[in-house]
Amino acid sequence: MRIGILATGALLLSLIGASPAVAAPEPVQTPAATSTSSPAATSDDAGTPAGTATPAPTASPAPTETPAPTAPAPSASTPAADPSLAVQDAAGDHAMGSTIEAVEGPAAGARTVAPKASLGVGGILGMDVSGWQPTVDWNAMWANGARFVYIKSTESTDYVSSHFPSQWAGATSVGMIRGAYHFATPNTTDGATQARYFVAHGGNWAPDGRTLPPLLDIEYATDGSGTCWGLSTTAMSVWIADFVHTMKALTGIEPAIYSTANWWNQCTGSNNTFGAYPLFVARYGTSTPGALPASWLNWTMWQYASSGVFAGDQDIYNGTYAQLQAFAYGAQSHPPIGSLDTATVSANGPFTITGWTIDLTNLAASTQARITWNTPGGISTTTVTAGASRPDVGNVYPSAGAAHGFTAQAPWTGYGQYGACVTAVALPGDRAGDGNLGCKTAFVSPASASAPASTRLAGSDRFSTGVQVSQKAFPTPGVPVVYIASGLDFPDALSAAPAAGAQHGPVLLTMPGAIPDTVLAEVQRLKPAKIVVVGGTAAIADSAVNQLKAVAPVTRIGGVDRYDTSRLVAAYAFPNATSAYVAAANSFADALSAAPVAAKKNSPLLLVNGGTIDAPTQAYLAGKSIHSLTLIGGTAVVGDVWITQPQSSGSSVTRIGGSDRFGTSSLLAASAFSSNSAPTVYVASGISWQDSLVAAAAAGSASRPLLLARPGCVPRLIGDQMVRLGTTAMNITGGTAVLTSDVDSLQVCY
Repeated sequence: MRIGILATGALLLSLIGASPAVAAPEPVQTPAATSTSSPAATSDDAGTPAGTATPAPTASPAPTETPAPTAPAPSASTPAADPSLAVQDAAGDHAMGSTIEAVEGPAAGARTVAPKASLGVGGILGMDVSGWQPTVDWNAMWANGARFVYIKSTESTDYVSSHFPSQWAGATSVGMIRGAYHFATPNTTDGATQARYFVAHGGNWAPDGRTLPPLLDIEYATDGSGTCWGLSTTAMSVWIADFVHTMKALTGIEPAIYSTANWWNQCTGSNNTFGAYPLFVARYGTSTPGALPASWLNWTMWQYASSGVFAGDQDIYNGTYAQLQAFAYGAQSHPPIGSLDTATVSANGPFTITGWTIDLTNLAASTQARITWNTPGGISTTTVTAGASRPDVGNVYPSAGAAHGFTAQAPWTGYGQYGACVTAVALPGDRAGDGNLGCKTAFVSPASASAPASTRLAGSDRFSTGVQVSQKAFPTPGVPVVYIASGLDFPDALSAAPAAGAQHGPVLLTMPGAIPDTVLAEVQRLKPAKIVVVGGTAAIADSAVNQLKAVAPVTRIGGVDRYDTSRLVAAYAFPNATSAYVAAANSFADALSAAPVAAKKNSPLLLVNGGTIDAPTQAYLAGKSIHSLTLIGGTAVVGDVWITQPQSSGSSVTRIGGSDRFGTSSLLAASAFSSNSAPTVYVASGISWQDSLVAAAAAGSASRPLLLARPGCVPRLIGDQMVRLGTTAMNITGGTAVLTSDVDSLQVCY
């Protein structure tokens, strides 16, 4: 590891011992031992760093407003500037802006530009230094007008500035607001790795009003790999995102980004998705920063010269001193911070939530929390003041004090889901806007004092997820049958699901040309008496079928289209059926919920063109003596022709259709499962069919309902079914990319 220019072991130890204060973690309040929902997944805005709070230094604070002199006189000792780029290249130690002047060049006189006198902007003056300024006269820099400084901490993952601790201490001693920066080398490691290295060696942040957000210094390549470090515009954008997202996760604040318009637009392809991160722009020899990189409409800091009256580079902050302090608190890039800590409810008792919030623009002020309630009684909104004592918050943020907590209650309105979403209301003048503290849901039913226990059935892809479902549903080898269907489209698997469920076997998915290794291994483990392949050779090739024949006898069922295949599967699996379920072939969600119900009723599921009754389907219904039809879904998916025409032939017709696919799912469960009859249910995505197909067969085989959820929440109609069914356990099919962890806690949909 390179440590400074003349680093020694002692210097490394001094670096570790004198690193700046790290940001404190968000306080965690232990929930009461009552019915609670599982914690919601932490969002980026709620990401919190690890560590403990360190009190602000005791140096006398700067006055509320301390504008720099119009043209300060230089210090008696000439401020140290950076050496040439060649010298920095040879040392492998680069200062901020080391490549800017070499590539973009300064205009005449830029190196001696007088602060503010020749700049067309107002603001607060500052500087940035590195190990090339080993001794800085901090009192002189303060006298010359510098009120903030960025100090180099690290480069790549093998350099730590040995001068960083003393420079940090020196800046602190005179009252400067200070921060750390990292010189990026995007072609040596990924962004996350360099971010972690930076944080581990001083690149942290504390909400103390004196620590600037950590800074990513990304500029022209120094190693001969080309302007953009040998990376494509896409790869560079990914690298930067990797770095800044990791920094925010580690520190709880958006880091600032230092660059130039020319480099940024060239090397990221004018990427415009980083505007949430404060911009520190470099441009020399002009009276304004000029055109900005593509992501930003405004700049936060500007490096306007590579040398002048301050050691290192010459910088200016775009605002007042009070705003600079707020920037150090994180307010310019952060809405109010806080947490929705607990949400609890018990039978016949109120729904209670607790939390806290602080607006960083005014730490002493009490903020408000706006709560949107979603209970069995309906949706409503209330606003409460976050002024209650929270000693844990005060311990982490001593300068803010403890008076930032809130507690609120909604009345009992019956069993089911009780949800609350909380917004921290920004104080007037906080241009970052309101802060989202997230949502929590508590659940209570006569059968369960909390959300039913969840088991995730998920693999790395749809094929391995099918294997996970199969292993859960059929732990013992020797199943009667295994159905195999295409994993690239859903109709054949939908037709197979009720057949497999009724015959107590799984549905597994395959690629067209070959059975995936994990799937073939599962078929071998199951030791089926027979295998049914659903679909023609265009869906599943003979080569895949031949792999299966080595395990058990294989029957292929494949029609000329999805409708024909559906009829053939129905005739094969339900030869004596007198009733059938009917669903639109282009609407997987309705058919998905219907499959286990059809299996329970020992009835086929016919996939049809919902707008007409075709002659082959008419012939099938007549030939099989089917006299009772249940239509799945509303008239938009299965038209009324499916009522009038069968009724004219003497058949009875019933429709089960809700206002949407989730309502239909709830009604289907109610039609086939009596109260308190389903302690375990399957939950699958109502949006993405890939993982849900195999769950339908497993649910049908176990005579369990399959209930649909949205990606990040569970509709109230579905939660109400779990109350009615007496559900205490859920098998959730699919990973968190399909159904987030909020589904585990029955997060109610708004």
